Amino acid sequence: MATETAAPLSQTSQIVLAVAGTSVVLFFGYLVYGLVSCLRNAARLLTASSNGKGRSKSTKQQQAKAKGSDTDEPPAAAPSKERGPDLKTLIKAEKNASKKKGTTKEDLMATHELWVNTLKDHADTVHGLAWSRDGQLLATACEDMTLRIFDMSDVSSKNPKFKRVRTARIPLGVGFGDSPDAVAATLRGTPDALVALYQPMVKQPGEAPTYDAKWTVGNVHGKDTALAGGMASVPSDVAVGRRGYIVSLSAKKEGKVYDMQGRELAVFEPNALANHDLAVSPDGRFISAATFSSDVKIWEMKYTREGEFRGLIKAMGLTGHRSQVACVALSSDNCRAATASKDGMLKVWNIDVRYELSEDPKVVLSVPMPLAEGRVYQHLAFGPPGSDLLAASYEGTVHLINLKNGELLERILAHEAHITAIRWCPLPRKMAPEAGGAVAFVFATSSRDKREAGGETSRDWKLRDHHDRWVVLERC
Repeated sequence: MATETAAPLSQTSQIVLAVAGTSVVLFFGYLVYGLVSCLRNAARLLTASSNGKGRSKSTKQQQAKAKGSDTDEPPAAAPSKERGPDLKTLIKAEKNASKKKGTTKEDLMATHELWVNTLKDHADTVHGLAWSRDGQLLATACEDMTLRIFDMSDVSSKNPKFKRVRTARIPLGVGFGDSPDAVAATLRGTPDALVALYQPMVKQPGEAPTYDAKWTVGNVHGKDTALAGGMASVPSDVAVGRRGYIVSLSAKKEGKVYDMQGRELAVFEPNALANHDLAVSPDGRFISAATFSSDVKIWEMKYTREGEFRGLIKAMGLTGHRSQVACVALSSDNCRAATASKDGMLKVWNIDVRYELSEDPKVVLSVPMPLAEGRVYQHLAFGPPGSDLLAASYEGTVHLINLKNGELLERILAHEAHITAIRWCPLPRKMAPEAGGAVAFVFATSSRDKREAGGETSRDWKLRDHHDRWVVLERC
């Protein structure tokens, strides 16, 4: 069998094969070179990125350092891993720091030149105040369903004695009866408002007397409730032949007058959509009400020569405001009335006129109230006889105003919260020897302040006459 011999490749074929072999080698070479180049470029990019971040961080640190040096502030401390105090702890620390510095509002009030005393024994809002005729007692009506009768023989005493009178409902006003140990009150009720008279009674021989209701009148204002602070009492005065009475004003409709035995004497109608304030002259002759109307009505209590009640008649009206009247006050000499209206004006009237002959009261002073626009005084109280002084309140501040020219003499931050009543002591009082022993007229304010040490407060303030001008006393 013949052996076949492969024919030799032509030169062209050898060249082609050589080129093909060379191409394969070059292909794999370039592939390896490309992979190496890619890895090298990737490494270079990673290195550049890391260096860029380092440079950026270094630049920011340098800028922050430069800024800190410009403002002379120390560099920020490194954040601590320990947790700082919570908000409650910080607030408590701030309060304690304020107390140590003596910068609380209560401290500011207690350092005012007119401040005398603060009664902190109330647990809630004090709606009403009343002084006894001799100024030795101060009664309060508190939201905690308690009347309190404070012994104010020493008005500067820090711990005055007091008696508690528990009531069946929340008292909205308080006043004294014919005897100093008897107190009258209006009690909240919707719709069944009450008027009651309390006096000490001995239930068992040998026991201490306790205060109980001598009488109670229910459903005083029908479906309407009694106005907070809209109550006053006038004790009997044998010297002038006048029987005492109690008056209660409803929140929207009528007012009613009762004698000291609980018998209804009279009803008066302000005829307005809402009642804002009640004023009774200290001797009980006049009764007035500030209402939603721009006019204020004044009624007169009439008695026989024997002192028996004869009737309640409309005596006069105060016309001149352009908006509803927020509060009213009557002077102790029955010669003046003061009104504050939402028209922004405070007016003082001469009511010593012959109204039986249709003579109208005259405006003797009309001044803008020193308050922001839209705000109005909420309580007014004439000062002692001959003082030409008026006390007015807005929120927790008391203004003392000169009635001759309307000048604001004094601004007192009396309470942190809304003032509910202002009452002048009817007689001047002598301060304690440690307070200088000066004779002063005192007025009391009540509020709904929240106190850490004992609830709501009643405060006493003082003035005295010096060269025919009312000025502040030295601090007690």
